[in-house]
Amino acid sequence: MEQQRITRQQRAEREQRRFRNKIMSLKSILFFGFLFVMSFIGLLWFARPSVSTVEKRELTKFPALTWSGFWDGSWFSEIDTWYADTYPLREMLISMDSDMENLYGIRSEQLVGGSAQVADEIPEGTVDLEAMAAQTEETTVPTEPEDDGVEGKGDAVTPAETAGTVYITENCGYGVYYFTQSTSAKYCLLVNNLAEQCKGTANVYSLIAPISTGIMLSDEVREGIGCSDENEAMEWMYAQMSPDVKTVPVYHTLKRHNDEYIYFHTDHHWTALGAYYAYREFCSVKGLVPHELNEFETYEFPDFLGTFYYSSNQSPALAQNPDTLTAFIPNGTNLMTMQMANGDGTYTEYQWPIVNDVSAYEKSELYSCFAGSDQPYNYVHNKTIKDGSAVLVVKDSFANAFIPFLIDHYEHIYWIDYRSYDNYCSYAGISDSSISALVRSKSINDVIVLNNINSTGSGDFLDYMEKLYK
Repeated sequence: MEQQRITRQQRAEREQRRFRNKIMSLKSILFFGFLFVMSFIGLLWFARPSVSTVEKRELTKFPALTWSGFWDGSWFSEIDTWYADTYPLREMLISMDSDMENLYGIRSEQLVGGSAQVADEIPEGTVDLEAMAAQTEETTVPTEPEDDGVEGKGDAVTPAETAGTVYITENCGYGVYYFTQSTSAKYCLLVNNLAEQCKGTANVYSLIAPISTGIMLSDEVREGIGCSDENEAMEWMYAQMSPDVKTVPVYHTLKRHNDEYIYFHTDHHWTALGAYYAYREFCSVKGLVPHELNEFETYEFPDFLGTFYYSSNQSPALAQNPDTLTAFIPNGTNLMTMQMANGDGTYTEYQWPIVNDVSAYEKSELYSCFAGSDQPYNYVHNKTIKDGSAVLVVKDSFANAFIPFLIDHYEHIYWIDYRSYDNYCSYAGISDSSISALVRSKSINDVIVLNNINSTGSGDFLDYMEKLYK
């Protein structure tokens, strides 16, 4: 009997081993089969995307082969980057990774994307701008997220922007601002140089737009996540600007309205309402009578999920709180002329609505309803005004929601995106791409330099600005 019991036990153990071996074999087949399928997909050259609709940027191009890159190994590293960045299922895998993290539950407060920075101390009083700007040409301040192109065209020409660090709390996203002395000083120098070049020809206005963190969050929360004080930074920059620069302070006005919907929850921009309050401050400095909101017809576009949503790997907290985008249509005209990049170094001129109906666009692209998005050169002729007045806006994407309010105050309205205007001038055969040259050629009376505060600290963006502030 004992022998029979041992035999039965041995048979049971053999069956268990066979079962375990089958499971291990099946796991190996599935694992290596998965690797084979994923590797095969990775070899599908024609299926590789060139643009990320989620991140709204151009993906890495296949690197050109050079002898130096081949011998030092950098060419192979660049291939690795290209392979990972353009993998055909890349965005689906990123979304799956986010979904797996979300199984742990929706976190009510988190800091995502980018990396923590140490902000410089904001100086007191006026300083030697040239000496401070010369300290370093490298910025530690993240640039603003990339803006939407019109129907996905031309994005490759406007340099990509990164979201940097995003703070998410109570289903809203907020960008993080870090003050950097050298780059902020350089920004002030550039604006001062422009005012000097335009002296006697055009008035130069500086409007620095705060981001939502400084306006919507308390000082305690802002300090807790390491943000610099946007109000102190803007006041310092305005104090460094020449008396020839007419500054437009908007911080306290927006702060008084922070119980209103003046910044998006899922995107880094201010809303059209926030831009409207900034427009009223400009009118006050300029001496114009602003229009009231009830004088405008509006478009409304629901379910907007913007840059914070995508830079946070599609945060479920933000997904639960999509934005509604409201746009105010100018009265004098809603027709603009814009030059849009084709992606191959050429440009095409389009007649386009200043405030466009984007109800059929992807939900991530709704902010492109304003001012044609970020095209290099744009013009509006408001035929209801016949006084020859002309304004030029030198801008980043925050100005897009601001520009429609200007239309009814000038006969001629121009705006350029400093990140791509120089490229357009090269294509168009314009030998002098400086802002002062454009001011002279178009008999412009007013120049408004409008950038959000993160752009004033971006070394990369300042390099683009410098080309135009010659």
